[in-house]
Amino acid sequence: MTTGFSKKEGATAAKKILFITPFFGRTGSEMQLLYILENLNVQKFEPYLFTRNDGTLLNDLPVNVTSFIGYKKHKNYLMRLFRILLYLVNINPIEYQLRKIQKKIKADCWYINTIVNRDAYEIALKLGVKIISHVHEMPLYYDMVKGKTIENLLKSDVCIGCSEIVCENLRDMGHKNVHLLNSFVDDRFISLNNNSIAREEFNFKANDFIWVMAGSVNAIKGVDFVIPLLKVLKTNHKIIWIGNIDDSGTTAYTKIAREIDYNDRLFFVGRKSTDYYDYFNLGHAFLLLSRQDSFPLVMQEAAHLGKPIAGFNSGGIEEYVNEKIGIVVNQLSFTKLAKAMEQIEENYSSYDKNYIKEYAKGFNAIEQTLKLELILEQGFNH
Repeated sequence: MTTGFSKKEGATAAKKILFITPFFGRTGSEMQLLYILENLNVQKFEPYLFTRNDGTLLNDLPVNVTSFIGYKKHKNYLMRLFRILLYLVNINPIEYQLRKIQKKIKADCWYINTIVNRDAYEIALKLGVKIISHVHEMPLYYDMVKGKTIENLLKSDVCIGCSEIVCENLRDMGHKNVHLLNSFVDDRFISLNNNSIAREEFNFKANDFIWVMAGSVNAIKGVDFVIPLLKVLKTNHKIIWIGNIDDSGTTAYTKIAREIDYNDRLFFVGRKSTDYYDYFNLGHAFLLLSRQDSFPLVMQEAAHLGKPIAGFNSGGIEEYVNEKIGIVVNQLSFTKLAKAMEQIEENYSSYDKNYIKEYAKGFNAIEQTLKLELILEQGFNH
């Protein structure tokens, strides 16, 4: 779906931006990038995309965006072979490819999406390219990269944080040019199929209250928190978790404990694509258990569907959820969270779905992309 502005003949030369992202798959930060590329004014900005992987979102990429895929996952077998040859002569394939791309397109800046792009920062600094970093992570996620990557991130000309807490973390480390751009959902991507999934698939009873969770099933998202929560939660409360299931010891703990006591209350349905929102819509409300979460898109997807939200205060949720939308409690207060969830069930009819949906539209793709364009313009003039 391409909705960006058309480029006109004779218009002022657009600034060339190379957007760099690790996988271009269906993670929150990369869905966010897709929404940006869908709505970016190409009269002002000429977008290019580099992704190390042949991600599924490439199928949705606007036609005006030229994309480059890393040699490792390139569709051309010869490029994958070439990568091996580069390693044999002690040349970093990512650096070689990014240098080649930069020489070809002469980008005015590199827009580095997420801190996971460890090579991109160092290469950009070597080339003297202006760096704009879009940071979606809080400090717990910094553990995914080496300390040098964080040091290089802080050399960015501009940092964009997806929530106030992310911006605060960046300022804590001394960055002087930090801008807030709250994450957002393009609600044109939210659709429910006519063949909605039947509740009977899970053998739910009429008085069951269903919570939906979404995102990777892992420790950062709080997979191990589900069991202690279920111990203190009313038995008619059931949880559906949509997302890729990590093969980790922490996830194994939860899956094993589920089989022993909670196989009728906790359901891991795996990753979903075309029927994602059909599963999402099975829930009465949305639950967020993350240890740290900057401004999760899944929380906003829930609001776009009119669902109340409950969760631990893991970061951006406190910035988003007000008393008309849901309840946020302190981390690890399982009894308080259970009471909050039961309170939402008891007062469910008082939550105005239309209000929640309208509130979600306040973080819309068009307005947020316009804010981003102002940040970009300031960055180029900085």
